[in-house]
Formats: sequence, structure tokens, C-alpha cells
Amino acid sequence: METLENYQRLNLINQYEILLNLAILRDDKHNIEKYRQYIKILECGYVREYYVFFENISEEFSKEESDLVWDILQIYSNIHYSYKKLKSPKITLEQIRFDGFDGNNEIYYLDFCKFILLDLKRFGELRENERNDFNSHGRRCERYKAMQQKWIEMGKPFEMSEKQIEVLLFK
Repeated sequence: METLENYQRLNLINQYEILLNLAILRDDKHNIEKYRQYIKILECGYVREYYVFFENISEEFSKEESDLVWDILQIYSNIHYSYKKLKSPKITLEQIRFDGFDGNNEIYYLDFCKFILLDLKRFGELRENERNDFNSHGRRCERYKAMQQKWIEMGKPFEMSEKQIEVLLFK
């Protein structure tokens, strides 16, 4: 269970008192009660109840995990760019579609992916057809790590031949 130093408690009390006063001004009854409870928890030091302050905070997502997601999105972006330049490709648009990450087992990857695509609005070509769930419904990280390694070995090409695309996607 998390514990808080007195100065942390005091800072949080002050912040929740500000939020309480704003809620009172807006006549926001739900938040008025919630902030009063939070202040009481902090003033009395009810450690068991501190979870309410941390329940929406995720574990940190490492730089290595972040790099994988950025690289995979960049790879698929490069594939889309390269695909459009191919004359009579044998591979289909459906085959180069970005699957996303598994919503059950790769949730932090999926959340970070959505943050990049939807909040930062990067890699618009991967959001084709207003797609916004990016849940692959199956594990993808190991496959993506292998794809990332192949892409690095290729020299991180921006423009790729159909053969390079096939190597990344199918081998």
C-alpha cells in the first residue's frame, strides 16, 4: 500500500480544497462529496483508503516498449507509403493493414499506440476508414519485435521494394 509523507498529504489537501471550492461554485454535487471525502482521508491519514488517489495511475511504460510501438507505427507508415508507389503489386492493401495490439494481453502497448495515433494524431495513413480501436484480438508483440529487428537490419528504409515489404510482413 502506498504511503504519503505529511508534506505530500498537505499538498494534496490544498489541491482538493481548491477543487472542492470550484465544485461548490459549479454546484457539482458529485464532486463536492468526493473531494470532501478525499480531504478527510488525507487529513486523517487513512492509508487503507489512499488507493483512491492511485487507482487510475498506470505502471510506467518503458522507453524500450515505447520505442517498439513508435518503430512499428513507422514501419507500417513506410510500408503504406512504399505500397502506393508500387506498380501492380502482388500483395494487397488488406495484407499491409496495421493490426494493432491485443486488448487483453498487450493493453499498455495498445493504449500507447492509441495515444500516438488518436491523441497525437500521428501516422494518419494507419487510421484509414476512421478505424480507432486497433485491437488485434491476438498477441502481436513478438511478431512486431521480429519485424523491428528485420527493419533495423535493412537500415530502417523509408521507401521499400515489394520484396522488402514481404520480408517484413511474411517472413
